[in-house]
Amino acid sequence: MPHTPATGAPLDTGSLRLKGVDHLAHVTWKPEETLHFYRDVLGLPLVHAITATGWVTEDFPDFVHFFFALGKGNHLAFFYYFGLLEEEEPGDLMHRSRHLALHVDTEQELTAWRVRLKEHGVRVTPPLAHELLESLYFDDPNGIQLEITRPLRAFADMDARDAELTLRALSDIARGEHPTVEDMWRRKGELARDHAERAGRAAKEKVSPR
Repeated sequence: MPHTPATGAPLDTGSLRLKGVDHLAHVTWKPEETLHFYRDVLGLPLVHAITATGWVTEDFPDFVHFFFALGKGNHLAFFYYFGLLEEEEPGDLMHRSRHLALHVDTEQELTAWRVRLKEHGVRVTPPLAHELLESLYFDDPNGIQLEITRPLRAFADMDARDAELTLRALSDIARGEHPTVEDMWRRKGELARDHAERAGRAAKEKVSPR
């Protein structure tokens, strides 16, 4: 039986540890616009470019793979493939879902970024608060949705416990044919009630005289 870690705890991987994101890669058909947007508008340094004639397999197209530094050792990278026909844009739901969120610390920084983006002609939303984050949303020249976000408070232990219950409930009901969010909330309530009852019994046993 697989080992279940404590809430919020990592799986036991021995001495192995992943240390953040090295790079996240996308495909671009607009290298000039992409360079301008990320270097000149967002101020990200262009730090590396790989050029190659194919890769591993004979049918892999020639390409340029270029990297912008996001800070703290993280990078955003793009592939430009020679001769690759441009794909159709994803639907609105996938467009909104597949996004890159960039971090700032304060409300003042978030406001300043909105002003800068508007000065460069970028369409950007007002700050939108959602649970523990407040964010701006906008697109890059490739139609990739970007987010600049600040924490409204740090994640706490209770958030990890809530996430554990949510994902356990989702896993339970997602096996059904037509799962709904209401099904998930009901299952989460059941799990929370079971958890509270077990915790109550454990507390009574701890204080009861033997």
